[in-house]
Amino acid sequence: MYESFYGLSKKPFQITTDPSFLWMGKKHREALSTLKYGVMDNKGFLLLTGEVGTGKTTLINRLVEDVHGKAYTAKIPDPGLSKYDFYRMVSRYFGLPIEVRTKSDFIEPFSRFLNDAHEEKKSVLLLIDEAQRLKHDLMEEIRLLSNLERQDAKLLNIFFVGQNEFNSILLLPENRALMRRITITYNIDPLDQAETCAYIRHRLKTAGADYEIFSGAAMEAVFEFSKGYPRQINIICDLAMFFSSQVSRRTISRKIVDQCRERISFSVEELPVESSHSQRVPAPKTYYQPIKRERWPWFTAAHALYAAVVLLVLGSGVYFAPVSLKDRAGRWVREIYQTYFPVSGKPAATEQPVVNAATSGNSESEAVVSDTSRQAVRTPPAVERLLPMPNRPPDLDIPQTLDDLPRASAPAAQRAVHAESPAAAVTTSVAEPPDPADAIDWLLNKRKQEPSQ
Repeated sequence: MYESFYGLSKKPFQITTDPSFLWMGKKHREALSTLKYGVMDNKGFLLLTGEVGTGKTTLINRLVEDVHGKAYTAKIPDPGLSKYDFYRMVSRYFGLPIEVRTKSDFIEPFSRFLNDAHEEKKSVLLLIDEAQRLKHDLMEEIRLLSNLERQDAKLLNIFFVGQNEFNSILLLPENRALMRRITITYNIDPLDQAETCAYIRHRLKTAGADYEIFSGAAMEAVFEFSKGYPRQINIICDLAMFFSSQVSRRTISRKIVDQCRERISFSVEELPVESSHSQRVPAPKTYYQPIKRERWPWFTAAHALYAAVVLLVLGSGVYFAPVSLKDRAGRWVREIYQTYFPVSGKPAATEQPVVNAATSGNSESEAVVSDTSRQAVRTPPAVERLLPMPNRPPDLDIPQTLDDLPRASAPAAQRAVHAESPAAAVTTSVAEPPDPADAIDWLLNKRKQEPSQ
């Protein structure tokens, strides 16, 4: 955006970790040489720490570039992984054609890979960035990987790169076994003011600048803002070059840097001191509110769906059932209903015809009784066992008073009884007054004569 204004080939203060912009000051040269020696001599565990923005990632990228061709390298950018995900990522970055499902799926091929690399006289470097995110169980798995070694040489170099709090993690009692295996450690400190100025000039020269773009006062202001952290230096210098190009000034002054600081810094206002005149209002009280219970809390949409499915299955079964089964079911329901709920004015299905012994000799009466018994509907045995129905008593036409009874002499009544039923013998006295029992017998005999007539 502003490269052509300053005559640059590319932006000098990108936040990306470009190894070509690595400024090799005294600290960085010492760190790079120490770490390169640890990798090439197979020292095992290495550790590089520093605050955020001190250039750790840029330094290890330069290290990987320098050992290229002399070592197999794999970089884990984020170690916040599970055990098997970590094994899968390591095998993929080293180019191992394996599928990791168990620990043995990884250990055996990885051990062969380490031995083959040793035969080729190449080192194997495993870089773990952001090491402060490691969990204890994964740290133990990484420590056990260092056991893949020979009696005369280490086969795997593990390089931890993390912030300063990773040192505190290593000092925990559960991590002391890993801490004692670390052979080389290095900590990158922020730059001082002289190193900050040299850092700015180096990046500008690498980008193609042919004159001093930042004044001495501007670089001093940059150091006051960044405290010597390279990432903060890149942020404020990039913004200062953009604002200076907008106002067409090829040299950046302290005033422009101060204006950029106002746009980057966070303004945190201090809270006023609480006094008797500015006391906080107490929080409002919360009152109890009864819980609103639903009418059928157990009846959910799932229950409704299940009920609909059951009804659909039952309805389909009834619809597709055989016709004979439907008829049998209908007859059974009809018989049950007629048994317990007979129609008024008609005898129930269990009613049997009344046959009197006095008319059993009459052939015509027997024919009527047999026809009636054949036409009667028999109650199913299951219904008779559940609730047997009693026979219906005969209807009697009883006179209202004794005066309504027919008068007949004793010999005439006796002859009538003997004529209708020779087996019946009625003994009455002519002199006695008529007995009500004789009147009832007379009525019964009269009803028996009516069907025969």
